[in-house]
Amino acid sequence: MKAMIFDADGTLLDSMGLWRQIDRDFLAAHHYPYSVAISEQVETMSLQQSAEYFRQLLSGQETLSIQQITAELDALCAGAYENEIQAMPFVPEFLAAAHREGYQMCVATASKKVQIAQALGRLGLLDYFQFVVDADEVGAAKTDPAIFLACAARLGSLPKETWVFEDAPHAAKTAASAGFPVIGVHAPGGAKQADLLRGCCQKFVLSFSMLLTPEKSVNLC
Repeated sequence: MKAMIFDADGTLLDSMGLWRQIDRDFLAAHHYPYSVAISEQVETMSLQQSAEYFRQLLSGQETLSIQQITAELDALCAGAYENEIQAMPFVPEFLAAAHREGYQMCVATASKKVQIAQALGRLGLLDYFQFVVDADEVGAAKTDPAIFLACAARLGSLPKETWVFEDAPHAAKTAASAGFPVIGVHAPGGAKQADLLRGCCQKFVLSFSMLLTPEKSVNLC
């Protein structure tokens, strides 16, 4: 194994609560009833796809452009990545161990890569990664393997040589279908997702602590 591709929200960063709240706040601002099903739908999309989804959802009561919706979503999370969001438990220790052992690493996210880079930089983790790429840059959500294949190509590894770390079942299934070994990482509040991840991942963990030996080496067996 040569490389590692990490999801950001819910995997490296404890930020899923933020996005669930953003969905609620955005819809409330436009007087549209929120449902968990909406958040579950948006979770599988890139940022641009999410904006289009919201545009269609609200089309019966007002006309909004993709740019307007994206700007509103950006404003709702303004400051969180730069100042508030923390790393998931044992992520710094795991990244340090993987770096020592020579893995090439990157981040593949459905969020804006500039925001993810800001959070990782503030937490002292950005230098572990060769690059950060987002779904809009690739032009496909994580229901399409394009983002994972593009990352592996840039890292110089084959899918079978590249671990993918994901908390979202749809993304884990996509990566696995493209030949990547996948480690499912439990995200806070994701009991339903945990069951789905167990069914599609090579390994499922409740925390990155389970991927470290007592000597702080990488343990992916």
